[in-house]
Amino acid sequence: MAPVSSLPSEIVADLVLRALRLEAPICDISSVCRSWHSIVVRHLAEMLILRDDVSMISVLKRALEHNKLEVAFDLVSRSGSVEESDEALVLVAMKGHSDLVSYLLHSSQHAARADCEDGGALVEAALNGQIEVVRLLLGAPHHAAYADCQDGQVLVEAAYGGHIGVVCMLLDAPQHAAHADCQDGQALAVAAYGGHIEIVRMLLDASQHAAHADCQDGEALVQAAENGHIEVVRMLLDASQHAAHADCQDGQPGQALAVAAYGGHTQVAHMLLDAPQHAAHADCQNGEALVQAAKHGHIDVVCMLLDAPQHAACADCGNGSALVEAASRGHAEVVCVLLDAPHHAAHALCQGGKALVKAAQNGHIDVARMLLDGCS
Repeated sequence: MAPVSSLPSEIVADLVLRALRLEAPICDISSVCRSWHSIVVRHLAEMLILRDDVSMISVLKRALEHNKLEVAFDLVSRSGSVEESDEALVLVAMKGHSDLVSYLLHSSQHAARADCEDGGALVEAALNGQIEVVRLLLGAPHHAAYADCQDGQVLVEAAYGGHIGVVCMLLDAPQHAAHADCQDGQALAVAAYGGHIEIVRMLLDASQHAAHADCQDGEALVQAAENGHIEVVRMLLDASQHAAHADCQDGQPGQALAVAAYGGHTQVAHMLLDAPQHAAHADCQNGEALVQAAKHGHIDVVCMLLDAPQHAACADCGNGSALVEAASRGHAEVVCVLLDAPHHAAHALCQGGKALVKAAQNGHIDVARMLLDGCS
């Protein structure tokens, strides 16, 4: 039988992987079995990384996948260069292994740099909410990571994940603190998207470089409205400075209303229409909000848009697009409201009878009858 050291690297790697997956037997001498298992795995891993054709990082990934931290410690202790330690740091930071991170940062030989790869380790830790790892990287004795690295991408990742402790740490860093308004308010936009209201508040109230509620021409408001986060919408509209406009965005006025209508978020739509300043128009974008509400059968939103006291949506907007969308999906109640609207009622035969054709094709007989009755 050939010695293990002479086997092809892919076979040795497979042996390591199999050993990593193997659980030590449970028996009367379980402690001995576990010790044997650990020795075998570590010996195989050591043999593998001594080969020129296999990297320590590839073996480390496998060890971490199977939570074999003893093997991982052995591997990082054998790092052959600072660059290899840096690569290992990014990997263990992402996994949240703070002991390994600390070991790499304080190693007497080939210590990893906390700011390596332009803060790559910090970005990964922030994205995954690894608050202890973030603390270690920011407080590293040498080459400490910057909280504002990559133009604030660390803050954006933490805000996106809703990791409030990490966000607070980044904003409060004693040096190179992250800016709440980084990337033109991208952290605010992603926090609004996720409905992370405490993070939204923190970003708006930052003592320096506070985010603007109307950043990116209202992108945060659009994201909150699309996902029905009514308290975030309220906070953005009521901001004491740079409040978001309910009728944003430039080029697509009323986009927040359109996406709220799409999702059937009645309360959000009501708030946007009733805003004391810069209220959204129910007929914005040639009735796009009405079309979206009709398409998805949101009858409450449809009625709200048609009954708006100012700039009410027209039931026949877009040459009856709302009616066609509702009829093709069998939303009978919506079809009825559009046909019976007191002003600008939709025409049953709009677009050459497309609503009737679509209803019939999709088997919505009740809607087809309703449209035929509307023709008479």
